Amino acid sequence: MIGDRWSDLTSAALDEWPGTTISTPDGENVTISRVVRLDDIPAVAHMASKRKLQNPDFVIVGKSDTREVVFSADAKFSVETASSSQVSAEALQSLLDLGEIFTTHLGDVDHRAEPVDGMFLSPEYSLTHYMMRRKKGYRSVSVPHSQIHLLPVRPVPFLKPLEGARLIPILADVDGYDPETRSSLLVALYYFRLVRAAVGCWSDMVAPLLGPKTVDKIDLPAIEERTRRYAIDADSAWAIVDQWDAAAETVRAQRETVNRVTSVPIVNRELREELDAAVEAAGVEAPSMNRVRRRIGSWFREEIVARVGLLEPPVDNFPAVIHELEMISGELRNRLPEATTRIIHEMLQEPIETIVVTPSET
Repeated sequence: MIGDRWSDLTSAALDEWPGTTISTPDGENVTISRVVRLDDIPAVAHMASKRKLQNPDFVIVGKSDTREVVFSADAKFSVETASSSQVSAEALQSLLDLGEIFTTHLGDVDHRAEPVDGMFLSPEYSLTHYMMRRKKGYRSVSVPHSQIHLLPVRPVPFLKPLEGARLIPILADVDGYDPETRSSLLVALYYFRLVRAAVGCWSDMVAPLLGPKTVDKIDLPAIEERTRRYAIDADSAWAIVDQWDAAAETVRAQRETVNRVTSVPIVNRELREELDAAVEAAGVEAPSMNRVRRRIGSWFREEIVARVGLLEPPVDNFPAVIHELEMISGELRNRLPEATTRIIHEMLQEPIETIVVTPSET
């Protein structure tokens, strides 16, 4: 969420760059002609991934006194994760070599335009400066400081659109840091991460024990109400998240038990032998073992859900529910050989171009 938000703010800042002059990492003054956001163009990202090429967030076109240049720019909220290879002239040239699928998005660029080393766009706040001062360690910055361009950022406009940010004052007030969340991005981010931890605990508590593992919509009023309740006796914001975690742990343990009882018992060696024999008899290309396993697992779970329905917490008389699931799973295991043969046969009948991973198989 933070990375995506930073990319959007970076894009907005770069919209103001055309017509201005900046200095490239090698010290050349360049007047910006245009900025192209690449991470919004799926075809470019797909082709770059297919060719195992670095795909920066932006490509910038500009002119110096002597030449036209193009260079990459990458939005990096955490500057210590930057690597010079991501925005190197060589990496950009590899993208240019893709031809029209890439170059058409750059507009009217002189064919003599030279790719030069690019830059990283990071937030100007205390943690960025701290990382840039570190000389060694995995959290130190590995790129030259000349490759880092800092953009101003304010906590409230940055975090306000993000889901759950309105809960920050509740947690910060417990520690006495509420005013600082409006002036310090570092402090605001700490409390936002605690908020998201609370959201995660809530999701763990309400997601079905059996059935889809995701929650369609986050109930922020419910999360806020419980957070305020925990805050009454808590001596720190961290203690509030600890209470959330403890409340969620019982449900997590129940979900783990349900997963164990309803998991499909597939022996890889036996499945491989049956799949190989079926493929040889049909004379077709074999689907991957993982896909076959997922399809069988989906059948197994769907059969159980069809019998008992979605199992949503809290569950009354949990031991009795587990006993029922064990009985159903045992019955389905007796049907597993027949179901496996049928599923393999069905998959071998599917045209290759239509064999895709569906949500139920992931």
